[in-house]
Amino acid sequence: MWYFIGWSSFLIFFKTYLGFRTIGRENVPKNGSFIFVSNHSSYFDPILLGTSLYRSLYYMARENLFWRPLLGWAMRQVHAFPIKRDSGDLGALKQALNILKAGKPLVIFPEGTRSKDKRLRAAKPGVGFIVAKAQVPVIPAYIDGSLEALPGSLKTLKRHPVTVYIGKPIKFDFSGNIKGREAYRKISDEIMEQIAVLRDEYAGKAG
Repeated sequence: MWYFIGWSSFLIFFKTYLGFRTIGRENVPKNGSFIFVSNHSSYFDPILLGTSLYRSLYYMARENLFWRPLLGWAMRQVHAFPIKRDSGDLGALKQALNILKAGKPLVIFPEGTRSKDKRLRAAKPGVGFIVAKAQVPVIPAYIDGSLEALPGSLKTLKRHPVTVYIGKPIKFDFSGNIKGREAYRKISDEIMEQIAVLRDEYAGKAG
């Protein structure tokens, strides 16, 4: 219930205040699990991805966000769970895999943190680990305009167009025994390359 209420409220706000658009929604599976990967430059990004689709999404979020009682409660209502960002959090990785195994979609920001200058950073190898273990569709997205709309806290909110561009599923070859840090790194790098393709093909033209 809370997820739907939040989704509806933010969608109305984004459309009326930011002229929010979603391009490529047809590339997203209507059923089953998938990993939704995107660039990350604003606090708005998780909510923007959530409102870009008509399915309930699950999120990994840094642990300290859950320390505040009200914020932590709200995040859990929208299917977020904590991860320790500075260390290998096996518990969070296991939870992510269980979510995907249950047929639910999971949002991951491969860079691991916000890029305050909009440049794409290298992805964390843990993303490749989850992809290799889950072997579900990986859907890339590029969020354009969120940093201009919200460069910092809510006090910095500005009226600026925001668009989520969604690409086709990334094809990985899972026929072999994919394991090891180098293999996971290659998967993570390919994900960032596909996000960059979306940026260059769509957002670059729009700008």
